Amino acid sequence: MRIYFKFIILFVLFLSFSYAKNISFASLNNLPRSTSKDYYIWKYLDNNITTKQAYALMSQVYNMNKKLFIKFAKRINKPIYKKILKCYEMKPNDFFKSDADCIKIGFSIYDATKISKQKLKIIENIEQNKYPNFYQSLQIISDKKPFKKLMKSNKDIFFKVFNQVGSVYREKYFNHIIPKNKLKDLISDKRFNQTIQLIMTDPKLNYLQKSLLNINSSKLYANSIFFLGLNALKFNQNKKALKYLKQAKRKYYFRFDKDKVLFWQYLITKNKNYLQKLSKSFEINIYSLYASELLSIPHKKVISNLYCKNIKPHENIKNPFVWLRLLNQIDNKDTNLTKMVKNFKSCKELPYKAFVLTKLNYKNDYFIMPYKKYINNLNINTKALIYAIGRQESRFIPSSISSSYALGIMQFMPFLAKATAKQKKIKNFDLDMMFNPKISYTFSINYIKYLKKHLKNPLLIAYAYNGGIGFTKRLLKEGFFKKGKYEPFLSMELIPYNESKRYGKKVLANYIIYKELLGKPVKLTTLFQKLQTSL
Repeated sequence: MRIYFKFIILFVLFLSFSYAKNISFASLNNLPRSTSKDYYIWKYLDNNITTKQAYALMSQVYNMNKKLFIKFAKRINKPIYKKILKCYEMKPNDFFKSDADCIKIGFSIYDATKISKQKLKIIENIEQNKYPNFYQSLQIISDKKPFKKLMKSNKDIFFKVFNQVGSVYREKYFNHIIPKNKLKDLISDKRFNQTIQLIMTDPKLNYLQKSLLNINSSKLYANSIFFLGLNALKFNQNKKALKYLKQAKRKYYFRFDKDKVLFWQYLITKNKNYLQKLSKSFEINIYSLYASELLSIPHKKVISNLYCKNIKPHENIKNPFVWLRLLNQIDNKDTNLTKMVKNFKSCKELPYKAFVLTKLNYKNDYFIMPYKKYINNLNINTKALIYAIGRQESRFIPSSISSSYALGIMQFMPFLAKATAKQKKIKNFDLDMMFNPKISYTFSINYIKYLKKHLKNPLLIAYAYNGGIGFTKRLLKEGFFKKGKYEPFLSMELIPYNESKRYGKKVLANYIIYKELLGKPVKLTTLFQKLQTSL
């Protein structure tokens, strides 16, 4: 409890300023370690500070990522940091002129697949004595028969190479049947779970997928076992698929994933008992919604109207450290959440109220529509998308900051926020303005309208919002969501990035609910049909 009260005292020191341009070195020193503090350190490093100050701030970082380290390296006047920065910024084709340490710092296995074999040989010779493991990894890539050499490597080298080379190289050189004795050696290592995902989410790796048909799944993660079930379906082995799905369901923890398995058990067997179970799920997700739709019964009720007053908020909703303090309180087992929720009377604090109520009962689904005056002039489709994305991104918390410094309700990345501000000709723009719900909504409207010009389905727009429009267009180019057995559901499960895959499903379920709440319901069946016919 003493630490908790110390946290409150420290956070109060932050209340005296709103934007980063007012942050002083002293005030940063007094803030508690957190992602929020990292973000403000990252911003403060744009100032002309001393090496001593930079060192002092570096010791206070909560999570040192590459983005933050590069800024530190530019401010610390020491040769070692200058060298690391130079190595980070070098182009792959220039590393053959460098030394072993710089290559190890800035040259990746993926980079090795992008340069000529002549230059790669030079880099191998530089690495040979100082970093033998990295040297052996590079040798595989430069070999005339890389797959054969990969199969002879130890587990560390195998995973370092296979899991990092990139899809183009993997498709060209590694798409072969893996010998059973090699699989037996690899499967006990937890890194093999990533290997399974890489194999299963690339439709061109058919021989590697065939290798996975009869492996022992007992030591694998639930998601890997689920992938094995989908793989068995690809080769028309339905009984084996159902066996893997049953194993995956036992290992899964979250209701979302258990519902996913139930849905696939229905798709394979057409047994409506699975739909009945899904329709009774305590969670609103695309699987439970679709089950209710197929059974023509109402889905689980959601809570959309929470009482609030148009009064001044009790808390400063634009301050990240206020939210950090509230989170600390919420997670403290001694906090009376029932009493706490009564403090949030203002409509501007509606997201806080919904968040705490969810903590009190996770089986309730709150689909609030806060700060609606900023999007009242939009059509219902765009409005539903804004709400669907905002709910998934931040639960509508205005001062949210992610580990990559995505900001505000709609979690705008700094580079995109700055570009949008420039486009809108906003003078003296500061990134902290993204903590203003009006700015956050306005910027996201701009971006979503851009995405809607190129992508016609809310699911695809969700993928693009999370992973980028280039990522989404590559999916379509590679054959995702074309007509076929188990489509579009199979494509939805084989999206390469787990975050984007889950994100798309969550946003789509949100969209269905918000369309209904806004008085213009749409069926999942319709969206799935349009998804395939519009490509």
